[in-house]
Amino acid sequence: MNKFKTALYALIHAVAVLTGSVLLGLNTRILYYMNITKIQAQNGEYDYALIKSNYDILIDYLNPFYRGKLQLNGLPMSPQGEFHFYEVKVIFDLVWILFAVSLILSVLLFIKRKRENQLGYLKGAAAFTFILPLLLGIPFVVNFSRAFVVFHEIAFSNDYWIFDPNIDPVIRILPEWFFMYAAFLILLYMVLLALLTLFLEKTFGKKKQDA
Repeated sequence: MNKFKTALYALIHAVAVLTGSVLLGLNTRILYYMNITKIQAQNGEYDYALIKSNYDILIDYLNPFYRGKLQLNGLPMSPQGEFHFYEVKVIFDLVWILFAVSLILSVLLFIKRKRENQLGYLKGAAAFTFILPLLLGIPFVVNFSRAFVVFHEIAFSNDYWIFDPNIDPVIRILPEWFFMYAAFLILLYMVLLALLTLFLEKTFGKKKQDA
């Protein structure tokens, strides 16, 4: 297998790992549930059930099969706030599509290359998906607030992501520190999936060689 194909196959697998990690992070609701008490302590006017139900509404809205208008439970929302969540949904819809395509291709390539005893490309994929979270973790650790702002400035062409809690009180239950937790969870998923990739290469590659 030439270098171009090796790099291409590694990239496809890495994309599946990266997008899969993001989606795993999005849907690990337990991370938020574990912090609701802390969020509630910072917003005494909101009870546990209200906070949890609105978070569930947001995550359901961001999943690909949800169609329709975002309707929060007991919290008003400005047109700008609603549009921002729509933009976020568009991004996650694209991530879901990219994940589905790259995962299918990755599985098919794995099956094909396993038969040919050509699983070396997985080492490159694992290296990339292991090193990237380490590099991304540096700005998060140094100054997460700044990294958070820069990310939004790159991802969005407007400032609707700067919520006014007086007209979009949902931001009160989405503190910046929770996004930091979520970001590090995604990076952790990336590392774990990179290790799984190495495990697949060593396990199935070795079996083929020993056969």
